[in-house]
Amino acid sequence: TPASGPSLPPTPAPPSPAPASASATGDRQFGRPRIELVITPDLSLLRESELRAVSELEVCRPGVGSITFHGVTDCRRLDVESLVHLDVGEVLVYPVQGLKPPPGQGLNKCSTVCMYQCWPPNGRGNLEDTSSRERYKGKIRAMTEEKRARFIDYDCSTGVWKFQVEHF
Repeated sequence: TPASGPSLPPTPAPPSPAPASASATGDRQFGRPRIELVITPDLSLLRESELRAVSELEVCRPGVGSITFHGVTDCRRLDVESLVHLDVGEVLVYPVQGLKPPPGQGLNKCSTVCMYQCWPPNGRGNLEDTSSRERYKGKIRAMTEEKRARFIDYDCSTGVWKFQVEHF
């Protein structure tokens, strides 16, 4: 299975501003400041015994999307920020080839992905009538299933796409 999940072409809509909890760092990725990921629970506050069994780990990039890793995850030896990449219309887990563990281990497990700003390439203004919305939602559903993921929902009014993967 490829390391990347479903992706959409970038949207022409401007990105939503990140809340104050997300900050730009000096680390540059793809030519612009990288926005820090928000990880829940905050792994830096957990004891070793708690890191061994983190339930429903969530990784979020404000204004872009989130991934919830279902079940219990052993986070003791995981550098989550280097293993998860969220960008508009794109999610990558284990972006470096050869580092991905077998399905069910680490972050390569059943997860729910929620992506924001997922608009048609020709703009969200083209989703104003019911038939256009249903047609585009059908395209998103088909694309999701082609990537062997389970479509949950796509909201044409918000551009939020939600799906589940068995593993990455």
